[in-house]
Amino acid sequence: MQDRATNPLSVLETLLRHRTLIGQLIKREIAGRYRGSFLGVFWSFLNPLLMLSIYTFVFGVVFKSRWRPDAVNHMEFAVVMFAGVMLHSLISECVMRAPSLIVSNVNFVKKVVFPLEIFAWVTVGAALFHTAIAMVILLIAIFIWQGHVMLSVLWVPVLLMPFALLTVGLVWFISSLGVFLRDIGQLMGIVSSLLMFMAPIFYPLHSVPVGFAEFLYLNPLTFIVEQVRNVAIWGSPVDWLGWALYCFVAYVVAWLGFMWFQRMRGGFADVL
Repeated sequence: MQDRATNPLSVLETLLRHRTLIGQLIKREIAGRYRGSFLGVFWSFLNPLLMLSIYTFVFGVVFKSRWRPDAVNHMEFAVVMFAGVMLHSLISECVMRAPSLIVSNVNFVKKVVFPLEIFAWVTVGAALFHTAIAMVILLIAIFIWQGHVMLSVLWVPVLLMPFALLTVGLVWFISSLGVFLRDIGQLMGIVSSLLMFMAPIFYPLHSVPVGFAEFLYLNPLTFIVEQVRNVAIWGSPVDWLGWALYCFVAYVVAWLGFMWFQRMRGGFADVL
C-alpha cells in the first residue's frame, strides 16, 4: 500500500481503477442530498439562480457597484462576482465536508478491501455537478447581459481540471486529519472565509495595491477565478504558461495529499 502511494501516477490510477464505483457514489451523493424534498434536484438550479438575482439587485441596483469604471449595465458586477462565488462554492463545499468524510463512513473503514481514498473524488465530483449547474446559470446571465456568449467559454472545463485535482488533494489531507483532530471541522469555516476574501471575488485584481496582488496568487482560487472570467466573460485567451504551472502545483498537492492519506489510514480503525 505504501509503495503504491509513493508512485506519482497513483493519484490518477485511483480515479481510473474505481471510476465506475466513484460514478455510482457521486449519483448516490447527489440523490441523497435532495431525497425527501419537494423540488428535488431542481434546488440545484434554483439556489444559484436566486443567488444571482439577489447579487444583481443588491450590488447592481442598490449599491450601483461597477466592476469597470465605464460599465453602464447593472448586471455586470453581479455576473462577474457570481463567477468567482461559483468557484469558491466548489472548493468551500469540499473542504467543509472533508473533516467528517471518513468519520461519517465508519462502516467502510472496517472493510479492509474498500478503497477509502475514492471518497475524495466523490466529494469533488458532487461539487462539480453543482458547479456545472451554476455555470449554466452564469452563461444565461452573460447572454442576457451581453447578448451573446464567447466561444472561448469552451475552455472552462480545461481550466477546472487542475483546480478539481488540487481540491481532491486538499480533501485527502483534511479528511485524514479529521479522524484524529475533530476540532479541524471548526477551523474549516475560517479557511473558507480566507479563501473567499483573499481572492479577487468581490473586487477586481487590479484594484489591489502594488505588492499585494502577487501575494493573492498563493490562494488557489485567484488564478482560476481570473482565467474563468477571462474566457467566459471577457473573451480573453487562456494564460497557458500559468495554467501549465498551476497543473504542476495541483498534481504535487494531490500526490502529497494521497501519500498523507494512505500513511494515516492505518490508524483510522483504531480511532473510530
